[in-house]
Amino acid sequence: MTTLDSVHRPSHEPALLTVTEAAGELRIGRTLAYQLARQYLATGEREGLPVIRVGTNLRVPRWALVELVHTGRTVSLHEAGPSA
Repeated sequence: MTTLDSVHRPSHEPALLTVTEAAGELRIGRTLAYQLARQYLATGEREGLPVIRVGTNLRVPRWALVELVHTGRTVSLHEAGPSA
């Protein structure tokens, strides 16, 4: 089972999640997760669910989801990176 409690994730967990997978981690519905992803893009990465575009798809970086869960802070993916 995937857990957001560990920043040092096992190698079998993907670094990027689909919006639907992120919704499952957050225990919210798929529709709300996509609304939050669109909000993130529309607000210039200030609010919502952090996503990046991979081709035509949206993906949620696991580390950004961990940051959101642990601090409530939405990170700007173009200005921040995971702390090492």
